[in-house]
Amino acid sequence: MVGLALEGGGAKGSYQVGAYMALKKCGIRVDAVTGTSIGSFNGAMIAAHQEDKLLSLWKDATMHELLGIDDEKAQEILKSGFSLGKLKASFTEIYKILKNKGLDMSNYRAVVRNSIDEEALRKSNIKFGLTAVRLENYEPIEIFIDDIPKGQVPDYIVASSYLPIFKKEKLIDDGYYLDGGFYNLCPTDMLESIGCDKIYVVNIKGIGIRKPNIKSKARIIEIKPSTNLGSMVLFDKTTNEENITRGYYDTMRTLDKIDGIEYYFYKKPVWYYKRLNHNISGKLYKAASAILNSFNEKETVIKALEYILKNEKMRDLKKYKQSDVIKLASEKKNENIIYRYVRSLNFW
Repeated sequence: MVGLALEGGGAKGSYQVGAYMALKKCGIRVDAVTGTSIGSFNGAMIAAHQEDKLLSLWKDATMHELLGIDDEKAQEILKSGFSLGKLKASFTEIYKILKNKGLDMSNYRAVVRNSIDEEALRKSNIKFGLTAVRLENYEPIEIFIDDIPKGQVPDYIVASSYLPIFKKEKLIDDGYYLDGGFYNLCPTDMLESIGCDKIYVVNIKGIGIRKPNIKSKARIIEIKPSTNLGSMVLFDKTTNEENITRGYYDTMRTLDKIDGIEYYFYKKPVWYYKRLNHNISGKLYKAASAILNSFNEKETVIKALEYILKNEKMRDLKKYKQSDVIKLASEKKNENIIYRYVRSLNFW
């Protein structure tokens, strides 16, 4: 059985949508999905085969619609960093949150309830589960769809997503709950308990407790970003779309469908990279590989190309042709070793 574990991470959850789209593109079918916090919402939509709707939701989501926070103020914070000026600009919004004793969850609850097709989820061939924590006695909950009472799936997802920044309110059976990340940020063990021996984990670098999988016998394939995805709470459409794209590309790279470490390149066979090096002097190659801390021709070429892209401040959310980066280096007069090495790469 193949499982998909989606960890918590708030607004960074858009990354998981792109990741799943890449899995689907590669023909990977999952038998079960578990999630924590925003991962439980994404997981429920995926398990119910509503991934296209989920993609649209993340592309169109606004801070005001989900949390009642002014979108313009949120964008000011996102664009300017956590400076004193930014804090002053957003003071009104912060004051509202403090005055109301936390963020209002009513908008998020409405989105969850209106988005998830519970009937389709229960009939699905993909099994769904989530984690949460019952505040009384700090009792952890790991529950699958068959054990969730009918009509209460949205309540359990909201409970799994409840962070202390939200207003304290009763969620299920007159009880209070905490985000599942306070117990298990990424519930791979739930998947293994039902027989999944291959598990794709989408790590969005959320904050929480990661249960060690010391006794795990399943093959774990981790998909994670090589860069910061942004805030767990604040977001805008641009950030969401970038994280969706990043999730897609990172997954394709993890599945060995594209090349790269920090950037993305069209997939090429090992012999291609060896061929690029065929006219390089041994002295120049050794110098470049030593600087880049690389161990073979492919790694040396990729790290060198990424060095050029980074040095020229080229955007990372793009799939590059190796030849285009070689051309870029050839147009520059920079004489450091890496530029000289890349200029010397030649397929013919």
